Amino acid sequence: MKAREYQYDNLRFLLIALVVLGHLLEIAGEFPQKEILYTLIYSFHMPAFLFLSGMFARFDRGKWIFGMALPYLLLQWVYTAFVEKLGDPWVHVQFSRPYWILWYIFVLMVYTLLLPVYDTPSPAGRWLMVAASVALALLAGFDKSIDYQWSASRIVAFQPWFLLGYYFRQAEGLRACWNGAGRTFRGMLLGLGAVCCVALEWLMLRQGVTAKMMLGAYGYEDLGYSWQVRALIMCCAAGVIFLLFAGLAPHLKRKIPVVTVLGQNTLSIYLLHGFFFHLFRLKFPWLLAQPWQVLLAWAGLLLLLGNPAVGRCTAFLLGGGWYRRLRARRGPGRSIAPGEKI
Repeated sequence: MKAREYQYDNLRFLLIALVVLGHLLEIAGEFPQKEILYTLIYSFHMPAFLFLSGMFARFDRGKWIFGMALPYLLLQWVYTAFVEKLGDPWVHVQFSRPYWILWYIFVLMVYTLLLPVYDTPSPAGRWLMVAASVALALLAGFDKSIDYQWSASRIVAFQPWFLLGYYFRQAEGLRACWNGAGRTFRGMLLGLGAVCCVALEWLMLRQGVTAKMMLGAYGYEDLGYSWQVRALIMCCAAGVIFLLFAGLAPHLKRKIPVVTVLGQNTLSIYLLHGFFFHLFRLKFPWLLAQPWQVLLAWAGLLLLLGNPAVGRCTAFLLGGGWYRRLRARRGPGRSIAPGEKI
């Protein structure tokens, strides 16, 4: 059995922690440097998550149906009904506009279906595919007709990160070349990457880039920015991803108390923290008035929803676990006949 790669569990924890913190900052009271922190988080956390998702992507029909499509439909109904019940006048039950965090599940469904298209053995073909996806991501901002509907804009805008992660996992020669390089050389490149990241993030803040511009859901005309700004945002994300996966990941190959366990249960944190977010937003905004309250809610949600018991239940009910267990009991060679009781 292949040993578990704990570095990716630890990175998952870091990224899901930033996701939850970013959402809490969105509705928190005003305090110094809040907007800067919020913008910095949004400059890379979802591209990095999609990169990580791409690394472990593979098409499995059962998992796609029972671990993605059906959970999306169920959660779309539950989330919109829940928020409508809380009194949000702008939200109603519907399925064509993935609601809030559910866009991520929807775009993963689309990318997973496209894996046969992405799966080219030629390195040149892979680079061409990435280049085409970057060009499409930049061009998408000019078209006002693609927006939140079916997450069309996000599917195009975030596709390069999923593709890069998918190809990075397969690029054994590239990883071997990097690991075989001297520590001094790697250190110099990582140092240069860190300097570039700081410079790019500073330039981004100096240009007045907002987190809304990084959502991949708004065109240039809607928010008054340009394709050059989107290119700058993408460069910032690329730099941080390089530092995370080439610089930080090799130092996280062991179990870290609490962190690794929470990183193994990011599905439950991601899918369930939204219910608390909307409770805070619509009913108890005063609970996030001060920075210490935000930090307390942040830690509480991570520990509560990342608990292994909650994680196992979520993976079983919403991650297709029940289907995999049923299939395992029936054996790999036997399918369920029409009309047969389950």
